[in-house]
Amino acid sequence: MKKRLCNGFVLLFLVLLASLSGCQRAAPALTPVTVQLAWTHQPQFAGMYAADLKGYYAAEGLAVTLIQGGANIDKLVPVLDGTAQFSTASADELILARSEGKPLRAIATIFRRSPAVFVSLADKGITRPQDFVGKTISVPAIILLSLRAMMDKVGIAPDQYTVVTLPSDLTMFASGDPPVWGVFTIGFVVVIQQAGYKLNMIYPDDYGVHFYADTLFTTDNLISTNPDLVRRFLRATLKGWTCAVENPAEVPAMVQKYKPEADAKIELARMTASLPLVNTGEDHIGWMKPEMWAGMEKTLREQKVITAPVDVTQVYTMQFLQELYK
Repeated sequence: MKKRLCNGFVLLFLVLLASLSGCQRAAPALTPVTVQLAWTHQPQFAGMYAADLKGYYAAEGLAVTLIQGGANIDKLVPVLDGTAQFSTASADELILARSEGKPLRAIATIFRRSPAVFVSLADKGITRPQDFVGKTISVPAIILLSLRAMMDKVGIAPDQYTVVTLPSDLTMFASGDPPVWGVFTIGFVVVIQQAGYKLNMIYPDDYGVHFYADTLFTTDNLISTNPDLVRRFLRATLKGWTCAVENPAEVPAMVQKYKPEADAKIELARMTASLPLVNTGEDHIGWMKPEMWAGMEKTLREQKVITAPVDVTQVYTMQFLQELYK
């Protein structure tokens, strides 16, 4: 009798053990995805930080690695050669790339208004592009197109002002020489304002020069061969951006997860400056407009940045945005 009871307990134990083993099966492996960031870690990528840290990527079955960018980091090549699946670039860079035969395509625009702006010390009295005549302007290469296009809009030729490229140096800016600087509202402008300087700000947008800035892109091949991966990545990223826009005070701590030395006050100011660029109030975060793409292509052609034929409708796809926001 005792032997039968003992055998019964052993059998029950083995059944329970097998049951527990079944419950503890390993979860399916996450699909690795690499994103090449366009710049160093900052709120410019807050939506991706939120998607990563809050588990939105994991919920889509993705293990996302964010690779820091910088001044000497190419944003396009890692996507073209398959080192990364996604990256961000300005829309004009993608139009130019497509005109050169590179099979890259935008899937969403995060900064739907450009952060490019031209600033001067308030006491200089420079308040419009016409005041740039005869002056020296510090302009990084990435903003030069906006300057040229804006000046064309008001009838000022390139030989009526001087362009130089200088590092973002607060002491040099405060000296007033040069008097006008092309910068970003989410970058050097924050540093200047935090230092207490009053500025006059001239936006190319106010003069009919409209460019999408940070735009998510991938390759034609990934879109055609693995649309589900693109869809899952974009869905989580847009959810992350919605979270970041709705909770900007949380963003500095997110940035510090990737860049521990980041100054929380500066990062909050950068995130605050980003809000009207991301959440324009017109429609959805990430949404793109065909007329905007057509207008950007027209400006690039007028400025002779592109001369080869390019079908601008092939530079972007609305497929995923329409599916996600239907």
